[in-house]
Amino acid sequence: MNAPRSLVFIGPERTDARSVKRIAALSAEGWQVTGFTFHRERGQADPVPAWDNIHLGTSYSRRYFQRLWAILCAFGVVFRHRRRIREAAAIYVINPDNAFLALFGRLVSRRRVPMVVEIADIQPVMTRAGLTARVLRCFERFVLRRCRLLVTTSPGFVRHYFEPVQQYRGPVFLLENKVYPSAGLIAARQPRTGPAWPGRWTIGFFGVLRCQRSIDLICRLAAEFPEKLTFVLRGVPAGLDADLFHQQTGGHSNIEYGGPYRYPDDLAAMYGRVDFNWCFDFSAAGTNSTWLLPNRIYEGGLYHCPALAFADTETAAWVTANHCGEAFSEDLHAQLHAFFAALTLEKWQALHAACASAPDELFTAESDYTRLSAALERCKVLERGRAGQ
Repeated sequence: MNAPRSLVFIGPERTDARSVKRIAALSAEGWQVTGFTFHRERGQADPVPAWDNIHLGTSYSRRYFQRLWAILCAFGVVFRHRRRIREAAAIYVINPDNAFLALFGRLVSRRRVPMVVEIADIQPVMTRAGLTARVLRCFERFVLRRCRLLVTTSPGFVRHYFEPVQQYRGPVFLLENKVYPSAGLIAARQPRTGPAWPGRWTIGFFGVLRCQRSIDLICRLAAEFPEKLTFVLRGVPAGLDADLFHQQTGGHSNIEYGGPYRYPDDLAAMYGRVDFNWCFDFSAAGTNSTWLLPNRIYEGGLYHCPALAFADTETAAWVTANHCGEAFSEDLHAQLHAFFAALTLEKWQALHAACASAPDELFTAESDYTRLSAALERCKVLERGRAGQ
């Protein structure tokens, strides 16, 4: 007999914070999760997963043909473990390429297990012209037509891509990149009435560091305000020239790069020592960067740290609507220079107080995962009814 709360989770990288959050949260909601996950080689240790896990193989960042080969090899792994698919109440898949593993698993298990697909970023290639982009969009539409539910992290993706480009009209679950788990982080908050470092303002840039324009702006502002501004960077440079990154940031005494961090363990220390949250991203300007809602707006918001965002983006709309920071337009450098040149303690206190007035539920994901669990249950019930017709 099928386990009523058994869930198969197929993900691209088991150490990815998103995969870890999803599995931990759904486990806490009562699902028995079996992970089918890859290891992404980044030169770091591969810790033993905290869940029942089946290893799909190893892939490497930005080596797309190797990743394709790893996915092809993973079909054999899925075939050997097809019984896990057959016994599942639902399959939760991260990214369309992994959805083909789920569809293959359904085929060889001879059971139409409801499939939920999460797409949290629109890769640049998906919005380009040309044959490759058209083929990839076709594959993605194939997956979307066969999923019971689409999970995505920003309404901008739905408005600007899934509906107009992919013509998707199915159900959507909005699962924003909020903080999880949050109880310990809330308990670790300390009240603030002034700058973290007396006499200067500290700006934090945390997460995946993939925006070269942000690095250029930070270096320029650091040079212009050596006694007034300090920038703290944490995370992994991705898609940047690593040598150039270290050369640029290392040339300023008021730029500190602290390397990778542990989520969520290090968030309290990171956001507790900064006064502003750098939320600019131009790595895919006009598409993904314009449409997304990044993790850092929720992390910084939870610690009442005002966000700095670029106007006419989904991030800026969220920040403005929730009174959690400031939005800037072009000329961006000139606007930021003027902002910091005129910044007073009273101005910062007003921004900080506006963030502090927002409810914690705006930044934390526990209630969202309860709703997601209920949505998975509905998928299971709907598929059972469909099979009985």
